[in-house]
Amino acid sequence: MDRFVRWLVLFLSPICTLCAQSVTPDTTFREQAVRFAHTRYVSATSEQARLYNGAEYVGHRLTIKGHPYLDSLWQVGSITYDGVVYDNIRLLYDLVDDVVVVPHSDSVYRVQLQGIKVNRFSTPNHTVVRIVSDSIRNVGLRTGFYDQLYDGRSRVLARRVKTIRTELAQNAVKEEYLSNTSYYVGKNGRFYPVKSKRSVLTLLADQKKALRRYLRENRIKFARNRETAIVNLTKQYDALSR
Repeated sequence: MDRFVRWLVLFLSPICTLCAQSVTPDTTFREQAVRFAHTRYVSATSEQARLYNGAEYVGHRLTIKGHPYLDSLWQVGSITYDGVVYDNIRLLYDLVDDVVVVPHSDSVYRVQLQGIKVNRFSTPNHTVVRIVSDSIRNVGLRTGFYDQLYDGRSRVLARRVKTIRTELAQNAVKEEYLSNTSYYVGKNGRFYPVKSKRSVLTLLADQKKALRRYLRENRIKFARNRETAIVNLTKQYDALSR
């Protein structure tokens, strides 16, 4: 931003020279431009400060097998935090502690964002939204972060969680991360947990015969990729229900 201010001043200097003869020094275009650029800079840095104003993220022991994150490495994406959209932000999502992590802008430590202020974030492979459950909207879900797999007339969400399993083997403690994913299909304002082909077809019963034919013709097997099968069935259901 400092470079932007300097560039703007240099760019406007010739124009300001021409205007200086007819305008008093206190109201020159150059000074107005500098004040404008400074205001933009203060506003931008203030918003950035809001993003990085969190507790330090400590993380987990390096000896645990695997990793605790949604993606194993830092991802560059966007995040909506406290109503402000930040683009080109490096981030991690810790599935054990259920927190979003960003590197601090001017130091080596990592910041743990306040979950209640994270509206959504996206990376090349995921769009994660924070769902707030109440008695009217999002019935059937607990408040938390959900990976949005499909967002159409119907919706498909995945709740991804990791836990740490500890066991004693040969007088040594071994730890590893275990993953668990729960799937939900949203229909008519309510979300329903689904796990098997039968549970999805039961939920979408008004198109069951056509959906069975769709699975058969496209050779979709739940056992091979349950997540893709749930998404494809829900998309096809919406197409059939138009």
